[in-house]
Amino acid sequence: MVVAAAEPLTLEGPFTALRVAVCAAALLSLALRRRLPATALCLALPSMLTGALWLPAMVAMFRVARGRSRGRTAAACGLLFAVSACPWPLRDLAAMTYQEVLISVEAAALMSTGPTALGLLARARAELRARLADLTATRAREQRLEAERAVARERARLAREMHDTIAHHVGIIAVQSGALRAAETDDAWKRDTAESIRRHGVRALEELRDLVGVLRASDGGAARAAGGTGLAALRDLTGDSLLDVAVDVTEPGAAPPPEVEGAVFRVVQESLSNVRKHAPGARVAVRVAPAPGGGALEVEVRNAAPPAPVPAAGPPDDALPGGGYGLVGLRERAELLGGSLTAGPRPDGGFAVRAVLPL
Repeated sequence: MVVAAAEPLTLEGPFTALRVAVCAAALLSLALRRRLPATALCLALPSMLTGALWLPAMVAMFRVARGRSRGRTAAACGLLFAVSACPWPLRDLAAMTYQEVLISVEAAALMSTGPTALGLLARARAELRARLADLTATRAREQRLEAERAVARERARLAREMHDTIAHHVGIIAVQSGALRAAETDDAWKRDTAESIRRHGVRALEELRDLVGVLRASDGGAARAAGGTGLAALRDLTGDSLLDVAVDVTEPGAAPPPEVEGAVFRVVQESLSNVRKHAPGARVAVRVAPAPGGGALEVEVRNAAPPAPVPAAGPPDDALPGGGYGLVGLRERAELLGGSLTAGPRPDGGFAVRAVLPL
């Protein structure tokens, strides 16, 4: 704009009334180039036609090309080309030679297409900048939503861990406490039972403390390590379950991932807890083995029908509560690993839980 305003200093010859009028209109048009670029171009064209000033019209053409209307840009470019190619006065056109006409056309093409191309480039850059800003905002929003979903998934996972862990140990504590209160036996049996209650209480509190620590720390690595369990712990789990359990564990050739081992442990743990609550005294069979194809690990927990009548461990108020989330949590756990879990009654009156977990 400063260069265009200084262009009148380069004019040769006297300042006639026509020159003053067209130069004033062209310079004043520069103030309108941002809000009314087409109007600014129309005010600047007479100065270009008379050969007085060229830059104001080119600056206005640049602003027109930066607009969003492609039709208006093409029309303005054509008008600027026509004005630039015409001599002044117009009667001189008849006296121009072929070479002069060609040079005039080439100059008009440069003066019209040059600012138009620069304006289109500036518009493309502005649109690209806006698109990149939108993409950045969208990506940030998606990352935030994914982080929120990850937090929700981790909380759901920890809820399943807490349900499976605490329900198992507290279930044993409740059964042992009811038996200790109802039974008439010697002091040695009472001491053994009290020790079992103490051991399971301590274990439940330790695992609960680990999980609460994970919730406070929001540490994914700690979350995976909390309550870490594996195939090696299955025999201790079944042996301490207060049930008649037969265990058959065939470990795969390669060590399974920790997530799969933890899922197998939780399936067996929750199934034994359900047997204690719904079929106390029933025989249980636990089988863990690689699938026939070798790409998955199968775990199955089957229990027979409970003996009749079922002896009560204590008054009705002592019945073990069930929230109904155990099998739901196990199914979610298996599906998150890409596997499946089925559970249902058997023809002999028992119940079976079977999970297939990919390795």
